[in-house]
Amino acid sequence: MGALLLRTMVRTGDLTCSYTQKRHKEGIEKMDHSERIRQEFAKQASAFGEQGLTLSSQEYLAWMVKTLPLQGDFRVLDVAAGTAHLSCAIAPHVEHVIAFDMTPEMLDEARHAIATKGLQNVRCEEGDAAQLPYDDNSFDLVVSRLALHHFTAPQVQLGEMVRVCKPGQMVGAIDLLSPDDEALRDRYNHLERLRDPSHTTALTRTQVIRSMQEAGLSMTLVDTRDIPVDFHRWVAMTGTDPQTTATIQQALEQELDGGPATGMRPYQERDVLGFLQVWAVLIGTKASQ
Repeated sequence: MGALLLRTMVRTGDLTCSYTQKRHKEGIEKMDHSERIRQEFAKQASAFGEQGLTLSSQEYLAWMVKTLPLQGDFRVLDVAAGTAHLSCAIAPHVEHVIAFDMTPEMLDEARHAIATKGLQNVRCEEGDAAQLPYDDNSFDLVVSRLALHHFTAPQVQLGEMVRVCKPGQMVGAIDLLSPDDEALRDRYNHLERLRDPSHTTALTRTQVIRSMQEAGLSMTLVDTRDIPVDFHRWVAMTGTDPQTTATIQQALEQELDGGPATGMRPYQERDVLGFLQVWAVLIGTKASQ
């Protein structure tokens, strides 16, 4: 009896220890990735406002603003707002916007942009999108632009976005999408991670929709468009080292020559190497209480 009890205690202790170690490891991984995001975007922050970048394109911002359900009396939260490109574009159409991000350098650039534009209804706040510091049912619209593919578990951030959204109102997720084909999806995300280590996984259209539905949203709208990207500006923005840049470039050029597909749909135009991303605006409605 004593031996059986001892063995049971040992097994229970092993399970408890294993669970504790797993949770500790998950905490370290989350902390490490959060720090990686801060490091990468601290490095990129000053370049976010450069003319000619897809990130700062007024054409694409106008598309997003037109697609989002904006109203003059709305209080909006922009999650992982970066340098507040979307917040500034939304501001003239709503009552107030909070640009929320975890990287201080990005928010410094955001504050400068907000002041330059003379916007009085945009405020910057720092924090972690996995733990939004706001009460339930606080905002008329919650949005996030080009951030989901930097989260290790985007359903966590989506859940928080839904939590702080008012019942009957909407959450908008704007992000780049991966190809549907699994092999292409893996190669696409591998090349993205080579260029930017804070990239986790760009989801497919189906995966984003499922994640939003599982977070408690009913899908209202999905709008996609192809976005041409200048390869050399793309790698320059992240400060990708020459060897890694050459590896990615070689993969794209090999595809152009008939080699293996990368999922990035490269093209060559007047000696400029480029590729096409798919961006999507996905909007879901939170159930009324």
